[in-house]
Order: sequence, then C-alpha cells, then structure tokens
Amino acid sequence: MLERRKGSEAVAAQLVAEGVDTVFTIPGLHNVHLCDAVLDHPDVQILTGRHEQGLALMASGYTRACGKIAVPLVISGPGVINALMALADAYLDSVPMVLIAAGSDTGYVGKGALHELKDQTGLLASICKWNTCVTHAEEIPAAIRTAFEQAHAGRPGPTAVEIPMDIQTQVADFEIVPSRRASPAGAPEEDVGRAVDRLIRARSPVMYVGSGATLAHAGTEVVRLVERLDIPCFTTALAKGTIPETHPMSLGNGLRREPIRALVAQADLALVVGSSLDEVDSGLWQLELPENLIQIDISPEMIGRNYPVAVGLVGDARIVLQQIMTQLGARNPDRGASPAGQIAALKQEEEDSLRDDPGWQYMQAIQDVLDEDAIVTNDAATANGWALHYLKRTQPRTMNISSGLATLGFALPSAVGAKAAFPDRQVLALVGDGGFLFSDYTLATAVQHRLGVVTIVFNDNCYSTIRRQQMALFGRAVAADLHNPDFPRLAEAYGALGAVARTPDQLREALLTAWRHELPTLIEVPL
Repeated sequence: MLERRKGSEAVAAQLVAEGVDTVFTIPGLHNVHLCDAVLDHPDVQILTGRHEQGLALMASGYTRACGKIAVPLVISGPGVINALMALADAYLDSVPMVLIAAGSDTGYVGKGALHELKDQTGLLASICKWNTCVTHAEEIPAAIRTAFEQAHAGRPGPTAVEIPMDIQTQVADFEIVPSRRASPAGAPEEDVGRAVDRLIRARSPVMYVGSGATLAHAGTEVVRLVERLDIPCFTTALAKGTIPETHPMSLGNGLRREPIRALVAQADLALVVGSSLDEVDSGLWQLELPENLIQIDISPEMIGRNYPVAVGLVGDARIVLQQIMTQLGARNPDRGASPAGQIAALKQEEEDSLRDDPGWQYMQAIQDVLDEDAIVTNDAATANGWALHYLKRTQPRTMNISSGLATLGFALPSAVGAKAAFPDRQVLALVGDGGFLFSDYTLATAVQHRLGVVTIVFNDNCYSTIRRQQMALFGRAVAADLHNPDFPRLAEAYGALGAVARTPDQLREALLTAWRHELPTLIEVPL
C-alpha cells in the first residue's frame, strides 16, 4: 500500500521492515533528518558513537554476534571516510552490513558543497560488495531492499545506500515491503557423490571448518559428519566454536599448533568447509593439504583459488553437509581404530608443555570464569594468538576477530556491538596497549548506554608483535616502543571502572568482580 512520506521517513520505515532494531549513529548536518525519522520507531534502539569507524565496527560486532544487521547511519564526506575501515573489514570477513550514508544535495554536486568528496559513490564501490546513490525519493525502498538482499546473498558482505540531503526531505508515495531472502542451495548431487566416494575410501582424513559454516548455521551438521566419519576437525579463527572445542575429535584453532600439524601431515584427504584458504586460513601459506582435497564454498570463485581441488562443491555449507550425510547412508569407511585416542594424547601433551607459559596461564584464568555463551572479541595483538590457541569455545559466534584485515582497534567497538545484541551475556574484549588507544573512545558509548563490556588491556608498553619481528630481522626496533596513559584512570575518566591484575589469579578475581557491574570495566594486565 502506498503511503505519502518524506524520504527520510521512508528510509526509517524500510529499515524497520527489514528487521533492523539497532542503529549506530553520530548525528550531523547532513543526516539529521534520517536520525530524526528513526525516533518514530520506538522499538529501534539508537546508540551514539564518537567516531564513525567505531560505530561501524559496533554494527559489525552486533552482526557477528547475532547474525542480524544493525545499521550504521553516517554523514557524507568524513562520516563515510571514517567508516571505510569497518566496511573493508566486513568485506574481507564476509560480514553482512548495510551502511546508510548521507550525500550532498543533488543540485550542488561538483560545486564544492560542504563534505563533498571527489567521488563518494566510487569510494564506497571500491570497498563494498554493492552500493548505490538514490537520485529520486521514490527509489528509496527498492534501494534499501536491494542492499539487504545483496548483503546476505552468496558470500555475505557490506553494502551501502547514499541518500542525498534534498532527497531526504522530498515527499513522495512509498510502498514499504521487506526484501526477499534467497533460499540456500546445495551442490549438484553428482558432485556430492564423487566427494562421498573419496570420503569413504580415505584412510586418514581431516576436516577444516571455516566461517562459511558458521554463517550457514552448520554447526549441527559439522558435528554430525565428524561423528559419522570419525574424522579429526580443526577450525579457522572465525569458525572457532562451530564444533565445540571440548569435542573429542576437535583440534580447536591454530595452524601453528603441533596437534594440528601432526594430524594434517599424515592426512590423505582434507574436507574444507567454508574457508577460502587465504593467507590467514592457510597459516601464512604454510598449510600443506593433501592433493585429495574436497572444498565446500558458497562462492564458485573460492573453489580452487589457492589450493587445487579434487572435488569442488558449490553451495550453502549446511545444505551440502546434509547432502553428504544423505548420500553416505549406511556406507561406512574402513579405517581401523578411531583417532580420538591420538587426538586426546596430542592435546594433553600440548597442554602439559604450556603450563609455564604466561599466555596460557592468563587464558586459563579467563576460561575459569567465562560462561559458555560469553562473547570474546580480539584485536590483532599478542593476546589474540593466546586466545585463539588456548581459550576453548563451545558455541559458534562466541569468538570474533578482524581476520582478513587484522586491524587494530577492532575488539572494543565490536564488543560494545555484541553487548548491544546480547545485554545479558558476558562480553569480553582482549586488546594490547597499542591497539586499545585506536578506539578507547568507544568506552564513552558503553558508559552512556550502560553496556557492561569488560576489556582486558595486556600492557607491555610496545607494539610487541612488530617489535619482536624487528628484533629478529634487524636486531633493533623502531617506532615500536610506546608511552602509555594510566589505563584504569583513563577508563574511570570515561565513567567506567578500572582495575589492575598483575597475576593470573588477580585477573580471575578482577573478572568475577567486573561481571557483577552494569558499567563497563577495564582491567590492565602489566606484562
């Protein structure tokens, strides 16, 4: 049914029709009409940011945690530029996102209007999966519908819709209806049959699970196939928890870990589910997979992109795994003894070797007080490696990192977004002292909206990962040593709580205290 509205009102109504219940924004001269229109929908929570990079990362953290899209709503020019890093991160990690951006008044484009960029639409096109600039108000609902369809379709990713200032205030007749979601599709049954034949014949297969399985909600199917074939399974960082890491056939995450290397080295078949096998997922191109490689991916261009495949299965990971289970039927591989005993021994040997490792000790202190459904977000820091290798997660979407972009400043905004999605769950951000100051302003948002995230800052007064590399390569370091603030007092200046934990036991106690507070807490761990 057609309704007469302003363009800004049509934007808000279409977002609500798409199921949006959270908007992250910084109001400005060019998006005030858009922000005001959201107020007409009281079921939509509006969270105020302090920098568009942070608010777009909050939207990413929200989606990574719950799967629904939260919308960053930004001004033109600097707002768009500031949001680009988060859009690039979403593109590389296949995170569905829809950015609503203001645009210059169409009557003044090219005349030096305030905030006008040389080519804002082209700039967004260089980062996003799909984008458009609306030129007539009547186009608004269709543009937003397409943005949501494209954000979810195939390999998910970020999209953007620009709404010029004059279009926001134009009055027109609009029909508000939600976009359509394409039904997930499986692979050709003939290809599935060839894959099943190879799985049955393999004597020592392994399974490698990536974020495509998490995005497809394929955790149940992954576990069923692992148990059906008695096959060791390890995951990428973004798929951590998709198979519970306490499962006897799970090797967890971390391609540099000995248990994984040992199992992969003896494998005669690898089943890769939802990983592009890029530089990160291949362990800096060091992962040696057998020639007998079966790859499942929703994107045809990912099949065989980095490793030659014996069988490529293009389709939704959950559907394809169901197809494999169906075709397996009563067929059973003849492999002799289960590898579960070998896996248990390898994992125990690794744990015994790590007991004196400070990183392992700190992660165990966290593990002791971490709920099963707690959400952990990581920066690209030394502690990121500790968490990915040593923290055990048993549910999908409970460990979020910036994988492809590996950017500093990701963890805290992402944690705030996750807390907005799940206010009653524990949310923990793990950062280094260098990365924390990339986005410490996000504490202001967390305090203002009473989002009780907990942040642990591991402080060694340097960009430690880079400093170690410099020392190894050159015997000296440059621009890696840091002068830091008093982190707990900085948190308190924002209105958050601050604490210091100098030992794993103190960290455990500090976390127990922090979980009891509604306000966010920062815990500094001096190293």
